[in-house]
Amino acid sequence: MGRASIAYTNKDYDSLRRELLARVPQLTDRWTDFNASDLGVVLLELFCGVGDMLAYYLDAQAAEAFLPTARQRQNVINLCKLISYRLDSPVAATTDLRFSLAAPLDADLVIPEGTACRARLEDEDVEFETTKDATIPTGRMAVEVGARQGIRKTETFSGTGEPGQTINLTGTAVAQGSIRIRIQDQEWIEVLHFQESEVESPHFQSDTDALDKTSIVFGDGVRGVVPTAGVEIEVAYLETLGASGNIGSNLVSELLTPVYLDSQQVALTVDNPVPATGGTDRESLEHARKQAPAEVRSLWKAVTKEDYQSLAEGYPGVAKAQILDVNDCGNIRYYQVNLAVAPDGGGPPSPLLKEDLAQYLESRKVITVEINLFEPVYRPVVIDAEIFAYAGEDLDLVHSRVEQALEDFFAFDRMNFGVPVHFSDLVSTIDGVRGVSHVKMFTPQQDIEIRAGEIAVLGILNIDVRRAV
Repeated sequence: MGRASIAYTNKDYDSLRRELLARVPQLTDRWTDFNASDLGVVLLELFCGVGDMLAYYLDAQAAEAFLPTARQRQNVINLCKLISYRLDSPVAATTDLRFSLAAPLDADLVIPEGTACRARLEDEDVEFETTKDATIPTGRMAVEVGARQGIRKTETFSGTGEPGQTINLTGTAVAQGSIRIRIQDQEWIEVLHFQESEVESPHFQSDTDALDKTSIVFGDGVRGVVPTAGVEIEVAYLETLGASGNIGSNLVSELLTPVYLDSQQVALTVDNPVPATGGTDRESLEHARKQAPAEVRSLWKAVTKEDYQSLAEGYPGVAKAQILDVNDCGNIRYYQVNLAVAPDGGGPPSPLLKEDLAQYLESRKVITVEINLFEPVYRPVVIDAEIFAYAGEDLDLVHSRVEQALEDFFAFDRMNFGVPVHFSDLVSTIDGVRGVSHVKMFTPQQDIEIRAGEIAVLGILNIDVRRAV
């Protein structure tokens, strides 16, 4: 008796049931009742159901071994580690804080690094801390300094003396790059890996898992120092709100950390003259799948224009980047790279974000290249249209639906540098709104070209909703 040829790629319930029923006559001629009520068919269908589930889990497990198809966050984290790419934890928003005096002082006033300030909003309070010391000189009344969003927290641990000691932090929203470790008054340095660490290198690694639990790993004594047994390990970090830390200008108003001059507290007012931007939640799996291969292609060095863009877009707090020049303009030097950068959440990048990004690119560029960073130009697109709604539709409701559809169309996450706005896409978007019969566009009436360095945003919206005749 010959064997039935089973297509092993057909692993769904219907295919399994069909293949098994076709195999039955080759096994016995006594089974002739294939109705759904037959006990043998019932058992066969049960086995097919179990086989379908097992095949799904096997396929899903195999898919987790590849970056393009992995769906579980921890597996994506582990795969990215193989190419030295680490998914970003939440990124703290950055801004400038302005400290002002009521009257000039007769001595320099130092506002120390880590001075905390707060913005009181309806939903929640948003706290910031300064990133370095700032000084109001004698006779002056104000100074501006960069600040990051977050609340500073400190935890203390004890060294075990064991190679590769690991400690777990209690915070679940540790800001990217904010961890500071001090052991016996020495500042330790965070590294991506221990490959270049020496025996006496005070290095550590941080690792955040899929549940946002952050752990600290020290060296093994061969690559990286091992903290001695019983030594106190002080770990400080920022716990951030991520994207919720992006707030408008002039919202920070409370000074939480008192500032002293000659042991006397000084009255200061504080505000943020520029918006807080660049804050974002933990890196998404979609972004990691795109960004990790791009950074591998660049080998973490900026040589080509694509390298500069890939490295900039992978920097925490940066959402979009575009090279503005093609190195064929007679007004600039050949070895000059002009880069437009938009932060997460939109708006202009803060001076602190631009400073940090410039330092990051400087460490990876060719020595003869000069890098210039530019803010994005947000180009408003005016919409003037007459919209006709079906009979029986609420005109106000249709109006609000159209507004929402256009806001979604021009959402910051959807638009990119230099991408034109097509007239047909606008008409299609409005026509697709529930309750809209047709639309008559007055402005624009053709495609809108968006130049390099520009991002289209929704401008003045003037829509008139009427009944369709």
